[in-house]
Amino acid sequence: MATSRAVVSGDEEKPVASARVEISDECLEIDAQSASDVMTLRSWVGRINGSTNIQPYLVEERPGTFRLYVGTAAERVRTSKGVQ
Repeated sequence: MATSRAVVSGDEEKPVASARVEISDECLEIDAQSASDVMTLRSWVGRINGSTNIQPYLVEERPGTFRLYVGTAAERVRTSKGVQ
């Protein structure tokens, strides 16, 4: 699985904490590290899962952990959760 690197600020010695991203076979998993990251991702849930964007599907698995599904994986997860 791929994992993102921490974002580095102007001072190259101190990395700034950032969200961890993992890519699996069927989804992109995002672990938010700060409250602002969590709030941003939560605000995306309604937009991504809205009726105008029917393909991608964003789910908050547990607080601060999000999974983004696309294509057939999105349809499978959406159906299994009872969302149409």
